[in-house]
Parts: sequence; structure tokens; C-alpha cells
Amino acid sequence: MLYLIAKLDLRTIYETFTQMNLALLSLSLPFIVLMYLMKGIKWQVLLSCINVQIPVKRSLEIILIGNFYGALTPGRAGEVSRAFYLDAESSRSIPTVVMDRVIDMICLLVLSVLSIVFFFKDRNLIYIMTPMIMIFITGMFVITNEKVVTLIFGLFSKKSEFKENYIKTIKEITRNKKAIFSVSALTLVYYLLNLLVYWIVIKSLNPELNGLLTFSLPIVVVLGNFPISISGFGVREFVSVTIFKLLNESSAYGFSCSIVLYLLTTLLPAVFGFMLTLRKKP
Repeated sequence: MLYLIAKLDLRTIYETFTQMNLALLSLSLPFIVLMYLMKGIKWQVLLSCINVQIPVKRSLEIILIGNFYGALTPGRAGEVSRAFYLDAESSRSIPTVVMDRVIDMICLLVLSVLSIVFFFKDRNLIYIMTPMIMIFITGMFVITNEKVVTLIFGLFSKKSEFKENYIKTIKEITRNKKAIFSVSALTLVYYLLNLLVYWIVIKSLNPELNGLLTFSLPIVVVLGNFPISISGFGVREFVSVTIFKLLNESSAYGFSCSIVLYLLTTLLPAVFGFMLTLRKKP
């Protein structure tokens, strides 16, 4: 992040923020609420696979708490904390969070590839995305292969019963085609709402900015999930600046868009999540 800031014109960045249309930006707030409602509902669907039923309000509360811990960790790994706010065995609840993230990443990767193919025909983006796809495939193998899971849980001194419940739950979820379809559809709706929010952010900074920049969001989010910084901070902004420059737009706008989106869709919900942790104990 410091390297990126050193390369950018801080005065121009400051001006982009001061000239932002706050009235237009405020229109994004209802859509952000809907986004998190979608997250809560799709986790409910996954929990139903292990016969855990919780109200939407409770699901949303735990999602926000998980968002707080996710914002503090590389690759948003802290979101697994959601599993410990349920009255269920963690060996059964953790796979629901894992599968939620897996379906998220599949949807993001598909949308990213489509965005690159149709809007951002740039070899550098393809070169960057290829390692992410390989990392994702490797991660899928790690979390679903019984031998690998046994080895990992052994390192953390987990009982064989924990591993067996984990593997059993992963299989139950993946075999439930109706649940997988429902969660995938809800995830798609979630990211379509996210695209709408990003479009509002872009236009609130400058109505003249190229609307095609909206479709860069999946690429920015995927690469921001690369676990080399806290909550993708710095990586996400670097990718956003790069894509803005591809479409001959100011780097300052690319940086500002990423920061504003992070504040609205991650940091603000994380603040609510933090407040919930003060009264909701696992």
C-alpha cells in the first residue's frame, strides 16, 4: 500500500474524495443491506444441510461478526469464526462456512473470466488470474481430500471423530444439489448487487468515468482475496489502479473507488460486527 501511495498523486486523490457526490453514494446503502441479507439467507440454506435452523436475523448477526474477524485476517480466513457462534459441533458447522467461501470463489472466478474475455482483453490480467485459479483448485483439493484433511487435523491435534464429521458434512452438502443450486443462485444475486453498488461508487466519484469499469469488480475482489495482506488491503487497490489505467482513466479514481467500496461493503459492516461481538459470546 505504501508503495502504491508513493506512486500516486495524493493531492489528486484528495480532490476525488472532496468532489464525491455523497447524495448519489448514499443510494448504495439499501443495496449493501440487501447484499448482506443474501449472505445470511445462503448460509441458512447451507446450515439446513446439517439440520441447523436459525432465524435470518441471527444468521445476519453472525455473518457480520464473521465479517469483522475476516477483515482482520489474510484471505478473510477469520470468517470461519462464524462456526463457533452456533449451537452445533464445530466439526459440522465449519464445513458450512468453508462451502460458502468455495461457492463464492467459484462465482467470482467465473465472473472474472467473463469480464476479462468480454471487457478487459489484457494478457497481464490473464497471467495474474491463472495462479489464482491454480491456488483455488489446490485449496479445493486440500479441504475435500480425506488424507490431506486427516494430516492437517492431526497437526492441530484434532480427534479422528472431528475429521470424520468434517468429511461427512462436506459430502452431505456437495451431494445436496438443491442446496448447492440455491446457494449458487443467491451468490450470483449477491455479486450482481455488488456490481450495482460499485457502479454507484464509480459514478459518485465522477459521472464521466467509463461504465465498463463496473465489470472489473470480480477481478479486483478475486485478487484481493490473495492471502498476502490483511483483508486484501493494498492488493485490491493495486489491481483497481491497473484496470483503470487499462481503460485510460486516472489512477487516482482507481485507488479511490477501491477504498470507498472497501469502506462501504467491508469496513462499515465489520464495525457493526465488532459491536455485536461485545454482546454475542460464542
